[in-house]
Amino acid sequence: MENSIKLLDGSMSYPLELDGYNLNNRLWTGDALINNPELIKKIHKGYINSGADYLLTSTYQISYDILREKGINSEKIKEVFQKSLDLAKNAIMESKTKKVIKIVASLGPYASYKKNASEYVGIYDSTDDEIYNFHFNNLNVIKEIDYEIVLYETIPCLREIKILSKIFDKLKKEIWVSMTCNENIDFRDGSSISEACNILSKFNHITTIGLNCFSPLYVKEACEMLKNNTKKKIIIYPNSGEIYNPEEKIWTGNKLYDDKMIKKWLSLSPDIIGGCCRVGYDNIKKMRQEIDKYEK
Repeated sequence: MENSIKLLDGSMSYPLELDGYNLNNRLWTGDALINNPELIKKIHKGYINSGADYLLTSTYQISYDILREKGINSEKIKEVFQKSLDLAKNAIMESKTKKVIKIVASLGPYASYKKNASEYVGIYDSTDDEIYNFHFNNLNVIKEIDYEIVLYETIPCLREIKILSKIFDKLKKEIWVSMTCNENIDFRDGSSISEACNILSKFNHITTIGLNCFSPLYVKEACEMLKNNTKKKIIIYPNSGEIYNPEEKIWTGNKLYDDKMIKKWLSLSPDIIGGCCRVGYDNIKKMRQEIDKYEK
């Protein structure tokens, strides 16, 4: 029997942190993609061995704009994005798994280009044109890369969803969109996620809508809200529940995530579950075990 609930991988940054990799730079995990690609491939293999059905590329913080600022030309930028796909493909091949694993291109919000971690507040001191051009410049690169699925993730405000809606039809690939929310299951700036679901649901090639990088304590409410506002597939991948301090660039507070939560998540019948920041191999492996038990 084929499992109907699929498993996304977990955090890319967390295994890097545990390996002692310095992520205190604007490229974040993208620094390892450029300067230590074998480490990225090792992380992909870790999630393959943990049972993931989908692998996210290490491109969340990589964008055309930030790489141009660093003096990298357009052709080299394309090579960086291509490398992210090749590393994931090679990890799958070298793992010799018989399982079908799909690769998902991770694209961060406009906040991933800013220096103040504004995905955690959802407020941008930028014009609509600046946000549009950021995403349009990325689109011009990734449309030439053979990504199977493109995921716009951690979108923190309705404003950015409205801007993105102007470019979705220009990307002829399967698209997923994942937003991030507060305790009221609204965007980080308080704007309406249900309104965003209505906008996103109108695009045929957007197959999957979800929420990520929010507290695991709110998964039930998040899943119910999504199911009430879209007929698309639902993806849920919370973080550990710790709080990110953008000034000191550290995580603080208690880890609220508990593997015992997984059974409750599965009972909500999401289409895809996984983990975001500070959720690692062991947690994804436990999700795999619980999915397999749940569906037997």
